[in-house]
Amino acid sequence: MHFYQTRNKKYLRGAHRGFRALHPENTLSAFVAAVRHFDFIELDIQSAADGTLMVFHDETMERTTDIDRRTPLPRPQRIHGFDAPFLSKVDAASWFVANDPFETIAVGLVEPSTIHPEPIPTLSEVLALCAEHTMPLNIEIKDAPCTDTDTLLINLLKDLAPYRGGAFPLLISSFNHRYLARLHTLDTTLDLAANVEHTHPPHLLTYLKDLGVIGYHVDAPLIGSTPVAELATAGIACGAFTLNNPVEQDACFARGFRAVFADMTEEVYLTTHSPSGSHRSQTAL
Repeated sequence: MHFYQTRNKKYLRGAHRGFRALHPENTLSAFVAAVRHFDFIELDIQSAADGTLMVFHDETMERTTDIDRRTPLPRPQRIHGFDAPFLSKVDAASWFVANDPFETIAVGLVEPSTIHPEPIPTLSEVLALCAEHTMPLNIEIKDAPCTDTDTLLINLLKDLAPYRGGAFPLLISSFNHRYLARLHTLDTTLDLAANVEHTHPPHLLTYLKDLGVIGYHVDAPLIGSTPVAELATAGIACGAFTLNNPVEQDACFARGFRAVFADMTEEVYLTTHSPSGSHRSQTAL
């Protein structure tokens, strides 16, 4: 059975970079919180200079870390420019208090004193956390043109090896479909999902079958044009990102989607989107 078939629930909500409306994204605290409120965790990985796989989303480190005070080097700074020991000293959490990205501090859902400095986690650390809680995990491989593809993917397989065989469900996704094709060659038993934004690939079903994926994750504007039933018949489950509005989530599920990716729970959404709350849109996967 693949990633989606192992879940007892018909509709799944994935924690987009963890429970990032209440905790700094892609940190251990965001993942721990997600265990209690979501059906699976979604995160992003990039390779450090020494090959260690780090959990981090952005192309550069300035938005969500204190890298500017850690090095005199000029911007921009990228994960692949530093070894893991250096990255383990970078604070990837304190920015959350100053930025309040979902206005959860402003509405009283988050007390600033509860946000503490946290390092950029390694993939190995998050895998251990998911194993401890039997929490399904979707690992998105960020596009890394400065990193050798085979080195990146082989290091990923090494990190995954101790957790294969049912420790908890694992799904590997990427917008870079060359990574998926190569992974399918390296290990045909991996559950893979193709991420897509802007437009569907031509001859979609044939394309996805050739990639060897069991999942197809689309940006919200593509929900209406996704042939969900046709893909489901072929054994390919559909997910959509990023949907925080419960009404939009339910509409997506009604179309046959198996999963949505969200930054927050329904309760948090209703609080932050009250008449006096925020209406921000944060859609990038």
